[in-house]
Amino acid sequence: MLKKYAFFAGLALAFAFLFLNVTYVGAVTYTWDGGGDAVTWTDPNNWDLSQNGSSLLSWPGASTTVDVIIGANARVRATTTLSDLNVNNLSINGSILTIANGATLTASGTISLFGTSTLALGDNDADTNAASALGLGSGVLNLYMSNETGVSPTPLNLPATATFTAATSTVTYRGNGTVIVATTTFYNLTLTPTSTVLTRTFQFGQPTVGQTPQTATTTVSNVFTINSAAKADFGGMTDLVLSGSGTPVSMGSNNSGFIQTSKVVYSSTSATNIATGTYANLEIIGAATKTLLGATTATSTVIVASGATMAISTYTFTATGATWTNSGTVTEETGGSIVLAAVGVLSDSAGGDAVTTYGNVDDLKVVHVQITDSTLNLVAATADTQTATITSTSGITDSETVTLTETGVATGIFQGNITFRLSGSDVSGQLDYQGGGTVSYTFTDSQESADTETASASFTGTTAGGGGGGGGGGAVAATPATPAVPATPAVPGVTPAVPATPAVPATPAVPTLESVQGKVVSVIAKVAKLTKNSPATELKAIQDEILALLIELKAVQTAQQTPAGVALGFNFVRPLALGLRHADINNLQEALKTDSSIYPEGLVTGYFGPATLRAVQKFQEKYGIASSGTPGYGNVGPATRAKLNELFK
Repeated sequence: MLKKYAFFAGLALAFAFLFLNVTYVGAVTYTWDGGGDAVTWTDPNNWDLSQNGSSLLSWPGASTTVDVIIGANARVRATTTLSDLNVNNLSINGSILTIANGATLTASGTISLFGTSTLALGDNDADTNAASALGLGSGVLNLYMSNETGVSPTPLNLPATATFTAATSTVTYRGNGTVIVATTTFYNLTLTPTSTVLTRTFQFGQPTVGQTPQTATTTVSNVFTINSAAKADFGGMTDLVLSGSGTPVSMGSNNSGFIQTSKVVYSSTSATNIATGTYANLEIIGAATKTLLGATTATSTVIVASGATMAISTYTFTATGATWTNSGTVTEETGGSIVLAAVGVLSDSAGGDAVTTYGNVDDLKVVHVQITDSTLNLVAATADTQTATITSTSGITDSETVTLTETGVATGIFQGNITFRLSGSDVSGQLDYQGGGTVSYTFTDSQESADTETASASFTGTTAGGGGGGGGGGAVAATPATPAVPATPAVPGVTPAVPATPAVPATPAVPTLESVQGKVVSVIAKVAKLTKNSPATELKAIQDEILALLIELKAVQTAQQTPAGVALGFNFVRPLALGLRHADINNLQEALKTDSSIYPEGLVTGYFGPATLRAVQKFQEKYGIASSGTPGYGNVGPATRAKLNELFK
């Protein structure tokens, strides 16, 4: 029985020994001590091999992947026996490892730099100016930095001749002070302070000896993580390109974020979320939609490239003081807005300078408004529209809504105008005035109600009513009745003979227009008092009055007829328009009624009503002055007055 137990015990010990031996071999670690030439990786005397490895493992990576510790400055150089070097885990402790002279180092595990270590690709020695390379595969590069000496460490040094292959690796910078981050392409990049008590700065790139900023680009192709108390400072020395989709930036709390005057570019071709924060220059490229995750600010420029889409969502994008350029598409949901103050101009011509006074506006045809706000250009492929309210305050007050149309598909400049006319009443679709006053406009940003623009300008103009300019009388005076003359018989026997004369009938007096108007008012009042029970005699009396009025109106019309082409002595000098009551309108109606095809009503009332408006329009059409839809149609403006004076002066 003891022999049996002894057999099993011996077998167990053998297995244990074998297991320990295997584990031991797998844990082989090479530590650089520089005991050889102190520079050559392939010199066995530069290495302290743990556990007395065989001569076949005289330097790390000769035939197997091992762990390496660099405890003193070392250099990997390509030689006839070494061009590509593979290790598992690499630790650099307070020293410099230079991969030089065309050598390539690939780590399948984790590369860790501690203290003030540096992993440099290439240096200034004559034998190291060939291209060097560092590959990480899916491994991890941990850079644990300390700047206890007051000098900002640069743990990863990548000159122009070097190649850094991030593959799907993660590079983590850690430090207790300012750390210089390499300008290259990372897959996952993480910034983690060793303490969150104070904010730590991670500076991307660094000026040259002459303090000239680098013109470099740092790219993170998957996720850029800025942990709590970390600040990513680009400082105008490098642009940041985020080509990862989804959420390519992860920020911690406690004052983490960006410090930058450079440009941040979101470039993925898949849907992407835009990190919340303050940007100096923000650029959106790529076909997919980039969506805000919260309130965002840009202080210098915002660019949405052609084919790109930025979704504001329900958040506020503050771009005060920034230049906004949209060549793609910007979308907003309810509550979402872009804050950028518009610039407005009230002028007398399209695209003209702002005015504070129009002077005399009797000959001014239109008032113009222009709004410039590039953030209102939401879709670069189409011209957008906005609206403004224009108000004229004079003898009458008139407010009209004007549509402002973008001058091009992506200009962000919106222009509109409205006809400005003298009028006795508020006529829809035109801006009306009587006499002098002010014109003002108000514009409210359709996406940001707090953004309003307004301006005003004074003007002078014709006042409705009052005396007229030029010759010609007002309404025709009443013609008195002529009494009848009786017939006289011939007187016989008188030389010379006196013949008989026939009787001359009396002629009734021609009533004045004013008297007829008074009678019309009286009849209207009587009609208003009628009821369904009013007696027939009363109805008959009113009917007779109306018939008598028609006869009197015909008499007034007949008395006012003037042959066409006859000089009337009129001189029209002021604008006339619908709704005005003026002595000059008497003259206008006198002139127009000479042509029954133009003014068949032929009434001379001194009031510019619908019938006079139609007559003016027919006069303008007949003489080619204006037509429907053109400025001044229906108004007696300069051209119309000139023709009237030519015909009737």
